[in-house]
Amino acid sequence: MTAVTALSIDMSLPAQPTLAAAFDVPSETAQLTLSVFLVAFALAQLVTGSLSDLLGRRPVLLAGLALFALSGVACALSPGIEVLLACRVIQGFGAAAAPVVARAMVRDTQPAAEAARLLSTMLAALAVAPMIAPVLGSNLLAVFGWRSIFIALAACGIALFALAASSLGETLPLERRTTTRVIDNYAEFFRTPGTRLPMFVSCATFAGQFAYIGDSPFVLIDGYHVSPAHFAYYFAATALALMIGSLSGRSMLRAGRSPRTLLRVGGSLLVTGGVLVFVGTHTGLGLGGFFVPMLVYFLGVGLTAPSATALALEPVPHIAGTGSAAIGSLQMIAGAVAGYETTHLGGSSPRVFAWVVLAMGALAALLAFAASRPAKASSRTAC
Repeated sequence: MTAVTALSIDMSLPAQPTLAAAFDVPSETAQLTLSVFLVAFALAQLVTGSLSDLLGRRPVLLAGLALFALSGVACALSPGIEVLLACRVIQGFGAAAAPVVARAMVRDTQPAAEAARLLSTMLAALAVAPMIAPVLGSNLLAVFGWRSIFIALAACGIALFALAASSLGETLPLERRTTTRVIDNYAEFFRTPGTRLPMFVSCATFAGQFAYIGDSPFVLIDGYHVSPAHFAYYFAATALALMIGSLSGRSMLRAGRSPRTLLRVGGSLLVTGGVLVFVGTHTGLGLGGFFVPMLVYFLGVGLTAPSATALALEPVPHIAGTGSAAIGSLQMIAGAVAGYETTHLGGSSPRVFAWVVLAMGALAALLAFAASRPAKASSRTAC
């Protein structure tokens, strides 16, 4: 379920230059097919998270997956870029339920340390999607054209709906469901000490990650002249780094390390990757100077993101759906803005891209070290 977003984005990445050519639009307009999906995904989470606290996890999840599948068919039938963008908005609405409900289900059933370990496992599984999705998208694009990518997404939605309907039970019993207003739940989440700093760590981390996701087709294909087929393998390598980071984090948690320790280690890797990609792209080191530092950055993402989410949800178990939605929504907004602006300002320029990753890596590291302070100190600071 957590792979829905990655599939929706990463399968279409190799088609970005093709969409720009097919609809005769600039590259940043084609990139909007990613950004509008993320914005819709972000806003819809605010509704689906609260609905899952009110109505239960299962019905919200199934409704979202059904909408995701139907909108995939509509995307494939789009006659122009305007219709495609509108359908991607609807697809983003449908996709929002799956990761929000998945994170909430973990928090429904697990304490913070175990939740961080399971979220690391989920992130490792999620990393499989970027490893295979661009390869699948490239081959579908080459053989059947760009519309086949959205048909494949619709098929994934149908399969996930069937799997969820047959195997997932309800994790939020009636007696634990909220009866307060949606706005009150969000107000409680944001004013609760210990939720905000880890949430902002996730946002900064994802902004740098999505700057790469959104701009890498143009930097690698147009800037470094990587073929569309080979682009998929470069993208898969960063996903593998993400998986290694998340599995390493899971092992560290099993060995007794705390989620706060993982924030410090992951934050250090994020800023290191940002510095290295800045140096590599500004000193003429070529493709290696761009790509190797991004592997370091994605290792940091894998270590940081699950623990940041677990720590942000720890103080609010009774509104885990609302908290999960707030985190996911702000992550997606940060990612959409970073991806669009990086492509708009820099296009295929590795140097502009490096500035964004350096800034986001440094910000994420500062926030991670602040959020990793002992809980008692964090509470005094928050007050």
